[in-house]
Amino acid sequence: MDILSTSQAYAVYYTSATGEYAAGYVFDRSMWDGTSAWSPPAGSAAVADPDSKYPIGSTYSAS
Repeated sequence: MDILSTSQAYAVYYTSATGEYAAGYVFDRSMWDGTSAWSPPAGSAAVADPDSKYPIGSTYSAS
């Protein structure tokens, strides 16, 4: 099975403000299958975004 067929899109955002961007700023998108080893970079988090509601440059607010 192709890994892309089992992967889901994630928006990667800053968890706290940086010198240039506010907390919640989406700076990357990633495809992840949910089983392989992957974690967002330090100072960031990822949220499942299969409908592309959070493109790069948008702001994500955890609810």
